[in-house]
Amino acid sequence: MTNILIIADGYPSKGLPYSAFIANIAEEMTRQGKCVSVIAPQSLTKHWLRHVPLAPRHFTQEVDGKTIHIYRPYSITAGDGRFGWLTRWCNRIVTTFTARRLKTQDAVYAHFWLNAVSAIPYVHQKGLPLIVATGEDIIPVEQINDAKRSWLKKHTQAVICVSAKNKQESVTYGLADEIKCHVLPNAYNPTKFYPEDGSAMRKQLSIQKDDFVVVFCGRFNERKGVFRVDAALKQLNDPHIKAVYIGSPMDNCPEEPGYAHIAYKGQLPHNEIVHYLNAADVFALPSLAEGCPNSVIEAMGCGLPIISSDLPFNDDILDESNSIRVNPTDVENIKKAILTLKEDEALRTTLAKGAYKKAKELRIEERTKKIIQIIEQ
Repeated sequence: MTNILIIADGYPSKGLPYSAFIANIAEEMTRQGKCVSVIAPQSLTKHWLRHVPLAPRHFTQEVDGKTIHIYRPYSITAGDGRFGWLTRWCNRIVTTFTARRLKTQDAVYAHFWLNAVSAIPYVHQKGLPLIVATGEDIIPVEQINDAKRSWLKKHTQAVICVSAKNKQESVTYGLADEIKCHVLPNAYNPTKFYPEDGSAMRKQLSIQKDDFVVVFCGRFNERKGVFRVDAALKQLNDPHIKAVYIGSPMDNCPEEPGYAHIAYKGQLPHNEIVHYLNAADVFALPSLAEGCPNSVIEAMGCGLPIISSDLPFNDDILDESNSIRVNPTDVENIKKAILTLKEDEALRTTLAKGAYKKAKELRIEERTKKIIQIIEQ
């Protein structure tokens, strides 16, 4: 199989650095000899009502002399509530219309189950194999009716699950047969995330040599846990503990962290995050729900010890060799973990080495190779 169509929620473009993981997969598939196209509908409603910028409806990306075509058709969205059916209907219409205008594809790779639903008309008409990547924090099964669940279970050729949690949920919700599920944790690109001397960035951020730096990377919302990290740091109230908060507020959560000793707070282009990670001593993400957190794996690729949740979505990547796992709702627990790593340099070094060792098993090149093998089978 040569031509792979990826259907996703987004794709990074100038000024819109979201969905970098989709780009990582598309780029690596291209490096490994596949012709890749991407369809990722974008919301006109959010543009009109919330002034969210729009990406070009079609643009290209060059990878090793080959071209990825990215299509961002306009869609009307109405959230996931009472009128959520309109969002799903419009996304399905624009996805199908766009796909039918492309050259013949050999397989469709739907990133998340709702995008698999959007792919059904095109896949059914063309008789194409459908591969679904499930990495949702919570699979929105209530938005997929029984008929579509039955169709997906019968016709999906393979399901790439980023964690054992996602596999169990996909089977339990009647979306997939267990025999079709393959657990492949998320991965990172070692050419973009790697250990480096962080002293220059620390100097740029006015971080002193004896300061201890906690870095968070994710959206500023309750689920990701930035406010619980912030609360823990406020309780410690140590001017030699600095915070780096990489991210931006959600539309429905305008609050921002307000710790007194923040060295950096804000959004960054994906290719600049590596330098801020390497300026830190520990990475913290006490998230309430994930598929498999990309930001944790990227931090591990930089050799950072991890503080993250003791919930099942981390079971495939984190253990006592590379992390301190905490109750993500317990600020006291988070505070103790930060203090432990600040005061115990030997433990910090041990966990850092363990994180980097585990990251070597989670490289995007190897993960993509396995995905392509599954698609070709």
